[in-house]
Amino acid sequence: MRRVPPVILSVVFLDALLMFALVPLLPHYVHELGLSKSQAGAIIGVYSAATLLFSLPIGRIADRVGPRRITVTGVALLAVSTLVYAFAGSFWVLFAARGVQGVSSAISWTAGLAWLSAATPPEGRGSALGTAMTMGTLGAFLGPVLAGPVSRVLGPRDLFLALAAIAAGLTVWSLLPREAHAPPEQHAGLGETFRIALRSRLIACAVFVMTLVAVVSGLLETLVPLRLGVAGYSATQISLVLGLAGILAAATQTLVGRAYDRVGGLRVAYVSVASMAVMLAVIAIPRAALPIALVYIIGTPTISGQYAVAFPLATTGADQVGLPHGIVLGAINVCWGLGFFVGPALGAAIAQATSDRLTYALCAVLSAAALPALRALALERRECQEAA
Repeated sequence: MRRVPPVILSVVFLDALLMFALVPLLPHYVHELGLSKSQAGAIIGVYSAATLLFSLPIGRIADRVGPRRITVTGVALLAVSTLVYAFAGSFWVLFAARGVQGVSSAISWTAGLAWLSAATPPEGRGSALGTAMTMGTLGAFLGPVLAGPVSRVLGPRDLFLALAAIAAGLTVWSLLPREAHAPPEQHAGLGETFRIALRSRLIACAVFVMTLVAVVSGLLETLVPLRLGVAGYSATQISLVLGLAGILAAATQTLVGRAYDRVGGLRVAYVSVASMAVMLAVIAIPRAALPIALVYIIGTPTISGQYAVAFPLATTGADQVGLPHGIVLGAINVCWGLGFFVGPALGAAIAQATSDRLTYALCAVLSAAALPALRALALERRECQEAA
């Protein structure tokens, strides 16, 4: 089983890198293919839509046929879709490739993490899944940073050909480790699965934390760059702010994963949510862009800490009620998709109708109100002390 973690860590890294590699190259495709703004937006948005729609079905299939097989299929889809990027000659071809890449991402973060979780002893699962989140964060950071400069040297076609070759090699590598299932396994219909899941306070806490953090992080990643742009920050300067936050997030997720195995995920989640409420209250105070950017960077650990604990909380809860990991992790990914859609859309609408500061203040109140709700979900002392 020792070969499983490096494979999955590489898969989530490449998945996140390719998700964001297209962003700096979008102007190239707009120019070459004559895309409208709405078409460009559709190409970006279809990725999240595919991830949202396919996460649950993929988790269910992975539980039945094995997460390894589905993960290998996902990496192969990633290689094919990246190859299509290199030769896309129309909007619909590029749109389809992006959608397939979204399906691949749903596989990576559902079946892939289920495979990793099953191959990791319970006492080390928090660290393993936290490291996976770290690799995903690093990939998301390096994707746009590397894609722009490299494409200027090689050209977009050669860039994606090289990335497709890497994905193809990763597909072969993913064939080598053995299958792994996390016992006990209980396969049931979708309705019965959700009924069983409701027995676990840990799964409920994971769903709650992931939804909350996705809403807040989606809102912050929308409003903060927009505010910096209004203040005259260049795209490079905004990327620097986001990059610094990304590096801090990656470091935090590794540390939080280790803390999870030592003190328990619910304690880490509670501290992270409480700290996020404070960060949101502070970021609502300044009007100038620079202090807003500094608070955003410094406050990043309050966000990444919640992301790092949601997945291991869900898998531990699944073990307690006898559910396989795939369907539970699929549900967590759906929560992320919904939250990351609602946060930017609703937050931007509130900010436009009122102000950014009031929107941040409302989120601070929401986060503070979430604390007693989270505590109520984790009332059982035994689960509050659960360290695995």
